[in-house]
Amino acid sequence: MSPKPSISDKQHALESAFLLFNQLSEELTGSYRQLQEQVLELSQELAAARSERMVQLAEKERLADRLERLLETLPAAVIVLDGESRIREYNPAAERLLGRLSVNLSWPELLHEVALNDSVDGSELRLKSGQLLTLTACDLEQTPGCILVMLDVTETRRLQEHLNRRERLTAMGEMSAQLAHQMRTPLSTALLYASHLATDKLDSTKRSQFTAKLRDRLQHMERQIHDILMFARGDEAGEAVICLSDTLTSFVQLAEQTLQERGIKLIVEDLSGRRAVMIGRQDALHGLLSNLLDNAIQHQARQVTITLRVDREIEVEFSDDGQGIPESLQQKIFDPFFTTRSGGTGLGLAVVQNLVLSHGGEIHVAESPVSGATFNIRFPLVLNQAAFSEPSVLMQQSVVQFENMRSLP
Repeated sequence: MSPKPSISDKQHALESAFLLFNQLSEELTGSYRQLQEQVLELSQELAAARSERMVQLAEKERLADRLERLLETLPAAVIVLDGESRIREYNPAAERLLGRLSVNLSWPELLHEVALNDSVDGSELRLKSGQLLTLTACDLEQTPGCILVMLDVTETRRLQEHLNRRERLTAMGEMSAQLAHQMRTPLSTALLYASHLATDKLDSTKRSQFTAKLRDRLQHMERQIHDILMFARGDEAGEAVICLSDTLTSFVQLAEQTLQERGIKLIVEDLSGRRAVMIGRQDALHGLLSNLLDNAIQHQARQVTITLRVDREIEVEFSDDGQGIPESLQQKIFDPFFTTRSGGTGLGLAVVQNLVLSHGGEIHVAESPVSGATFNIRFPLVLNQAAFSEPSVLMQQSVVQFENMRSLP
């Protein structure tokens, strides 16, 4: 049996316990104080973050309001499409420009209803109302879809065409002097032959010779006048919807007599499936092709190939096996009155380029695979082609060759 602790031992143990309690109490007080300081610090940081967030939200609200006001007053039409090409948002300008708009409306269906073509690649968009729009598309970053921005440039284009017309008139003044100089020689020759025909003592053989030469000079003058008129009218592209497959067919029929007389073989490869539909003038396109054919004949061509394709644009390739065009002259051949032939008007290819540009296209010349020259022409494609498409034709690739009946010598 152990002895009982004395009173002093109990007192000492009690003092030790009290001291330990005080020590723990002080540590707890210090921890509580530190916790209060951390809570205060976190509260201040939270308040600062909340204040900064409120400032940012207020700024974003002001920015959103400014953007909303900007979109409402912006003259350009803005449309937001989702990943399924359906309208999600639009501004008042878009509604004024395109008519009825609503959320979830299909953009392709709307285009089919109001536009002549439905391209969204940054090109021009022509409405059935006659308005011309520039269209730009930008993909969204966070969600599928894109933003379309359209601007009505009808009036701008009209003013540009008016300016071009004035510049053309100025150029016409300069060309008239050159044309008068070029026409003076055949006119003087024609007058000389006409005076000989008035001689009573002229025998029938001479009379026939002078008559033929007079006719040749008058026809030469007529071609000059025709070319200058075609050049002057080049900016009038017209508004008719044309299928180039039909244009090529009618051109071959018109050129058949010339081809037979000259012994020229003409091959037309139509790979378009009747999808080569554009806006323009049929007679102007016939004149364009006729001038290219005349140019090939003047360069001793024996075979001409016209290839028609359709991709994102209409592609017309006009190739011949003639003498070709030197690379040093390829930048000059489209200049008015530039010619390398004695007696040439120098307007044929200038007319061609002018007609191509007036139809919204572009033309380039290169060496032909058969040693002659190749003219590459591109025209804008009209995608609304229901009136021209034939299922039986579109199901197969059409390659049609037109050849004159006379074999090559």
